[in-house]
Amino acid sequence: MVVRRDVRTGGRPGRVRGALLGAAVLLLVTGPLMVSPSSPAASEHEAPAVRARPSATPTPAAGPASPRGGPPAGAGSAEYRRSRPELPAGCTAERRRPEPHDVRPDCSYPVVGVFLRPGGHKTCTGAVVDSRHGDLLVTAAHCLPLDGTSFAPGYHDGLAPYGRWPVLAALPDPRFTGARGGTGNWPYDWAFVRVARVGGRSVQEAVGSAFHVPPHPERLPSDLGRVTLVGYPHNRPGQRLCTVDSGPAYGGFRQARCAGFSSGVSGSPWVIAAREGEGIVVGVLGGAERGGGFLADVSYTARFDAGLASLFATAQGIGP
Repeated sequence: MVVRRDVRTGGRPGRVRGALLGAAVLLLVTGPLMVSPSSPAASEHEAPAVRARPSATPTPAAGPASPRGGPPAGAGSAEYRRSRPELPAGCTAERRRPEPHDVRPDCSYPVVGVFLRPGGHKTCTGAVVDSRHGDLLVTAAHCLPLDGTSFAPGYHDGLAPYGRWPVLAALPDPRFTGARGGTGNWPYDWAFVRVARVGGRSVQEAVGSAFHVPPHPERLPSDLGRVTLVGYPHNRPGQRLCTVDSGPAYGGFRQARCAGFSSGVSGSPWVIAAREGEGIVVGVLGGAERGGGFLADVSYTARFDAGLASLFATAQGIGP
């Protein structure tokens, strides 16, 4: 049996219906951002996606859904609407295609991007999350360190339409002691990354939206239902999209079947009801077998627990 590339240097990846996450409440945070230096973990393997129970088709709306079905803070404001990138006609249908496919440059998700090393070499995938200062990303802990890299949201064909945002610091889950630290690390394969402001703006202001971190991830159902993954395989010019039913995997991990999610997709967000670049993050590509396995079309994510919410609070300066 041939093992696929499970060290995926580069990452892979909605709006949530109230029925799926009725207990979740969007986290409102305050206080200064505090992040620690990047972890020395060096592995770049990525994990396949998780399967979930099919959910009802989300209804169209101008703003992202909260876990209770309402709009996020600021979604109704004129400033918010003006900041959201306008999508060309046809992008909605393209994003709803059920089979894994490459996303056209003009239909790419602005909130998802790739980390670039000096010289333009692509590494992992990351995604902008809604945060107090608008400067936080989520990715896989095994993608660290990211020293000297920059984040390019919406990257395609060598172009960074929303600019490049230098990485300042990263905060992996403290239970993840390193990519080579043994299998005990992989259930905690997530991290938050802080990027610099560019031109006086935060990355969240630049892309016009963000994914939301659930305040109580441990309350997410074991069967997530329909999830969307967006990632950057190294062998493709831009984003690859996969919307699929996810499901449980061995060891408490979750899995999903997404063809073409090869090296480069580690750290890709798993989101519920991804739409217009918004949704609830329920996983990041990584975890079991460093995100990869024996089957090229299977991806994993570690199962979020209360530690993720604590880590997010710390990254925003309101936790221990």
